[in-house]
Amino acid sequence: MRYFLISVFSFFSTMVGLCASNESVYKFVTLPNSSAVSALGGTNISLQNQDLNLVFQNPALLSNEMNNDLVFNYMNYISDVNFGSAGYSHNIDSLSAWAIGMTYVNYGSFDGYTKDDVSTGEFSAGDFALSAVYSRMLFDRIRAGITLKPVYSYMDTYNSFGVLVDVGAVYYDKEHDFSTGLTLKNVGVQINGYYSEEDSQHREDMPWDLQLGVTKRLAHAPFRFSLTLVDLSNWDLDYNREKTKSSLSSLATDSDDDEIGWFDMTMRHILIGVEFIPTKNFYVMASYNHRRNREFSLEDKKSINGFSFGAGLYVYKFNLGFAYSQYAAAGNTLTFSIGTSLDSFK
Repeated sequence: MRYFLISVFSFFSTMVGLCASNESVYKFVTLPNSSAVSALGGTNISLQNQDLNLVFQNPALLSNEMNNDLVFNYMNYISDVNFGSAGYSHNIDSLSAWAIGMTYVNYGSFDGYTKDDVSTGEFSAGDFALSAVYSRMLFDRIRAGITLKPVYSYMDTYNSFGVLVDVGAVYYDKEHDFSTGLTLKNVGVQINGYYSEEDSQHREDMPWDLQLGVTKRLAHAPFRFSLTLVDLSNWDLDYNREKTKSSLSSLATDSDDDEIGWFDMTMRHILIGVEFIPTKNFYVMASYNHRRNREFSLEDKKSINGFSFGAGLYVYKFNLGFAYSQYAAAGNTLTFSIGTSLDSFK
């Protein structure tokens, strides 16, 4: 099994040379799935704190210390969109483990109309994804994992089905509390598209991404820092400039006529997160997402978009988490998480 995981990771890693597309489906799988992930900027693939929610960011983070762990998460997303997830993990042997998870997005109800402005009544839309995770310790300090994700999406009478795969690896030096992770996410295929039978052969791109992360806790202070590099498969993130030229969506720091500078573009690939851990039962998190800050900023409008904050508390046998993230001046998200180990009740 060790050599199988190495082969799988090597195979998918060769796909970084492919041309990534910004026009892809199933973007909901890129949303932060827990309060900790949300508080750390939306993605973290290297943090070692025995949180089962992080396994769905990087399957290699699934360790044997998470046996019989159970987690639930809920996010009140922008415009009252409801997002939730749940997960459970179990050991196979002393070196390997498996986990299963579920994610859903409920967009609510909408009023439907024909092109002639004739009402067709209400319709709904939603997304679902299942996650089957397997991880194994390959070598000393190195663990690898793989996630299989069937995805289903629907809008009114239209629906789509696809299969995605995540492959990840983690190096963890427990003595120095240092870890680094590498993950190739959401590689897959759309098996059934949203289209009619005439367009049944049309397939859309997946939201795949290559990510690299580093986490380090200070030796003599209660702080832990994370640096995560995202969208490494696509350097140029200025894909939406021509589509957003309007007085309502002009960027505060990017004029429509100027290209994004090298330093600015580099920062858009970086998430910076910090944790304050005064005790083992309490923590506070904060992060900065530069891309979110620049893309959602409005002229003459001050906001803290791009910044996220969160906190967690261990109470009795439960881990409670909360996070606040501002995406734009007119929108923010609240995320709640609860987790426990079923073994603690025995």
